[in-house]
Amino acid sequence: MSDQDKEYHKAYRKEYAKKVKYVNVAVPLSSYNELEKLAKKEDTKVTTLLRNMSLAYMQQKVFVPKEIEDELKELRFLIRNIANNVNQIAHHSNLVEKLVNENEFLMEIKKLEDAVFDYTKKRLDTN
Repeated sequence: MSDQDKEYHKAYRKEYAKKVKYVNVAVPLSSYNELEKLAKKEDTKVTTLLRNMSLAYMQQKVFVPKEIEDELKELRFLIRNIANNVNQIAHHSNLVEKLVNENEFLMEIKKLEDAVFDYTKKRLDTN
């Protein structure tokens, strides 16, 4: 490595040290083992998992495990399909000038929304 490269890296490390702080945390081995299992599920390192969890806590957000996030993505996809179908039914109703009871559809969508919320809360409470 040339002297110029060494100087560049030295300056970079100095600037980087102003922007970040390292935190060492001691946890019992049993807790570390649990963190390690969760990190494997999340396909990440234990340190990255801890950082993400602590940042979510600081921002008063919920850390959503990857498994649940994937399930929620599938639910959002299905709900959007349902909304699209309802829109098509309403459009067809307007074309044939036969009124469809919109409140009935909206109540069903509200039930679905409540079910998704309850599911999510239950899944997050059990983890």
